[in-house]
Amino acid sequence: MEYIVVVAILLVGFYLRLAMVSEIQIDTPFRADARQYTAYAYNLSKHRVYSLDFNGLIDKQHIAPSPDALRTPGYPLFLFLFTGSKNLDQFAVNVFYFQAILSAITIAVVYVLGRTLLSVLGAAIAAALTAISPHLINLNIYLLTETLFTFVLVLTIGALILSGRYENRYLWIASGILLAVATLIKPTIQYYFLFFIGFVLLGRESPECKKISILFIAASFLCIFSTWLFRNLVSLGYLSDPAITINTLHHGMYPHFMYNGQASTFGFPYRFDPHSQEISSSLSSVLVTIAHRFYTQPLTHLVWYLSKPSYLFRWEMIQGIGTFIYPVSHSPYESSWLFMRIYSLMRVIHPIVVFLSMAGMVFAWLPDRMFTMTVRQRFAGRLISLTYFYFILVHIAAAPFPRYSIPIRPFTYVLAWLGISLAATMMKKNWLGCVMLDLR
Repeated sequence: MEYIVVVAILLVGFYLRLAMVSEIQIDTPFRADARQYTAYAYNLSKHRVYSLDFNGLIDKQHIAPSPDALRTPGYPLFLFLFTGSKNLDQFAVNVFYFQAILSAITIAVVYVLGRTLLSVLGAAIAAALTAISPHLINLNIYLLTETLFTFVLVLTIGALILSGRYENRYLWIASGILLAVATLIKPTIQYYFLFFIGFVLLGRESPECKKISILFIAASFLCIFSTWLFRNLVSLGYLSDPAITINTLHHGMYPHFMYNGQASTFGFPYRFDPHSQEISSSLSSVLVTIAHRFYTQPLTHLVWYLSKPSYLFRWEMIQGIGTFIYPVSHSPYESSWLFMRIYSLMRVIHPIVVFLSMAGMVFAWLPDRMFTMTVRQRFAGRLISLTYFYFILVHIAAAPFPRYSIPIRPFTYVLAWLGISLAATMMKKNWLGCVMLDLR
């Protein structure tokens, strides 16, 4: 019966993703970040040069572009696999369908991940919410990193949990490789490895033999990730381009995403700041500006930074339309009864699920005596909780656009049920304790 339920969830999730890809009409798919990723892929294919110069794709006489390192190569290398098509529209469609497949596989991985610490019911609910999540469904229609990153991130955490359970050196190596790939897709996770090391070294639930795994994971992680740094050093003379880091810090420093509190600037306050170019000129410049604003308006900026998680998990995209990142001229949410009902359901329960996930994130770290969990369940729960906290912390420091929380939605659903489960266990223990005292 368990397998029948899981297969049904997978089929529903796969259908929703295929329906979205086949029916959607995107207004200018090659824009902003998507344009850059596409340029990288085709310049690699045509010129064997890693460059975001898009001119070569539309100008047949364009000379080979100059290399750069603005974007990490994980997603462009994925897109490179589809550059056999010389027609950009067909290229995009091919990518969208493959991303739909990856997104459907992610549902299965979420169920397996959920079963490491939840009941069959809890894991099935987490997988079902992943399957019908409008945000996760919509990601597949864009040439953006999120679908691939979600898939690799969930695989990475699953591999880390399994490596802790079975003490297998091949799993340790695979975990390090997956973590490096995830970092090359989305560099916001590059410091997660330090959090993981601390978690393993300081965790009482991690036997000494598991601490050796850090050496294997670190070696495989550094082996993959250092190739990117070495390429940059040889080709460009520096290890990485700080522009993306500067931009995310800069875009996230305006309270409530508004310039001087002006509602008309919401979402794009940096475009209205006359000092934007000066602020974003260097990493030290943006950090000095943020420090100065904290000094001159401490309460305003403290409230803003502490309120960032509410923006990170916001239902509507701040820089987008509804749950879509780039505008669409038509979608199934306008014509399909099933899509409309799913959208309404998920929108209603969204704040509840996010609140429960925060509770689950905290409950996972409560003393063992407060609930009954095996060592393996505790390790899995705390590792997922740590991952969730890491992403929240990173985006408190940077720009908390809702788009950036979508890859951790599977963890939102797992932690939400974990919060319910642990709360029920604690209430049951307290009730039994009171009954025992009364009987005495």
